Amino acid sequence: MLKKKINKDMLKAFIQRRKINALGLIVITAVSAAFTLLGALTGFSRTNILAIITVLMVLLCLVQMLKNGRGFRTLRTSKTLRKKKREPETE
Repeated sequence: MLKKKINKDMLKAFIQRRKINALGLIVITAVSAAFTLLGALTGFSRTNILAIITVLMVLLCLVQMLKNGRGFRTLRTSKTLRKKKREPETE
């Protein structure tokens, strides 16, 4: 198997984009929950649809969180970037 060199800047940018996308999804979900709550308090007739969409968005956030947590730890090529700590020599 060929070993590829990883461009550290590109890897950092990729991880940063994934984190920003996840944060954006959380913000959109929070706004959706606020609109659902506001619709329930004001007696909006289609609150049930808003509630279903909010629940689905919360599930999507959970799936994204699990996917990101596993994905960043299992990048095989990034393991070569870590340097091993040297143990101090004792005399």
